[in-house]
Order: sequence, then structure tokens, then C-alpha cells
Amino acid sequence: MNYSPLIERWLAIPELTVWATQLEQQIAEGLSHERYGDLERWLDALNALPELPLGEVLLNESRVGLRGSALEPELKDSLVTALKGLHPWRKGPFQFFDAHIDTEWRSDWKWDRVSPHLTPLPGRRVLDIG
Repeated sequence: MNYSPLIERWLAIPELTVWATQLEQQIAEGLSHERYGDLERWLDALNALPELPLGEVLLNESRVGLRGSALEPELKDSLVTALKGLHPWRKGPFQFFDAHIDTEWRSDWKWDRVSPHLTPLPGRRVLDIG
């Protein structure tokens, strides 16, 4: 996988420069076949993801993902098959158009508790320590 565009973008942000210089090595160490026996399957699933129409990015709702008009049945089947190749999904849930992905840990419950107490976030940086 080519992370060069991401690294170049981060090098242009002073607060991220130090991390950007370490990122390539961290990715190589963190995404190794020795560490994750399922890595090849995950990469195959990512490569199998179909080209999707543009949709609305959902970041301020309980289900993070994409919203848009319903997908054609063949495209939805292809999407769901590729997404299933990424199981187990740990944190979520997610929504990709009309395909819903349930997960082990329900991050939406935390979001639903926290979101009413947040002030507007545009232009701010958020660190979620978990």
C-alpha cells in the first residue's frame, strides 16, 4: 500500500511532522504478516471493495459511514461480501449506504451519551484516547 500522499500531507502540518517521519516504519512494523495472520485476507477484502457512488460522509451520527441513495442489488452484494472479508469488526457500528455493519463493541452508545454535551467541533482537534 502506498502511504506517500498521507505522509506528504502530514509533513506539511508542523504538529504532525515528527510523526510523519516515523510513520512509514511504524506502518511496516504494525501491519506485518507476522503480527496479523489475517493481513492478506484483509488486503484482499480491501482490494475487492467496489467503486461506490459519492455519498454523504457520516461522522456526526451513531453509525459512522456513508449515506446515499440505495445501491443496485449487485453493487450492494459486492460491497457486503467485501466488507464481510474484514471481519471481525471490533468497534462500530457502521453504515455504508443501505448496508449496515454491526460490531462487537458499540461505540455508538458512547457517542449517544457524549454528543449532547459537545460544543461545535469545526476547526478544533479532537483526541479520543478510548
